[in-house]
Amino acid sequence: MLSVFAFITGWIPGQISAAAMLAQETVGSPAGGAEDSAGLWDMLPLFAMMALVFYFMLIRPQRKQTREHAELLASIQKHDNVRTTGGIVGKVAQVDADHDLVILTIDESKNVRMRVARQSVVAVLSKEDAPPTIKEEDNAR
Repeated sequence: MLSVFAFITGWIPGQISAAAMLAQETVGSPAGGAEDSAGLWDMLPLFAMMALVFYFMLIRPQRKQTREHAELLASIQKHDNVRTTGGIVGKVAQVDADHDLVILTIDESKNVRMRVARQSVVAVLSKEDAPPTIKEEDNAR
């Protein structure tokens, strides 16, 4: 049924004529090698432009982001409020550069501390962004 419909609408004859035209274009003179190399030289600026776009759209911003994250990790100090990749927010109690760890105080009233990898710190929060302290009566319901 599909083949009858395709033949009636002209899809198959169109495909056959397109294939015939393609076959005629591919059959050329034996000295066609010089023309092919000229086509490659014509495409070289296009490849260069694509490489530049790729560099400026992908590689350069990623390097900038990596550099900013390294600077952020180097600037972490005691008493900074930080957020990790897991969403944990706490105050830095100690920075262990030897083992590449940061010890966070999660709850100061109960002295809850957590050891996290230094690379997991995403942001250093300002004083306004720091979460409020949890009071004991807030938890009792």
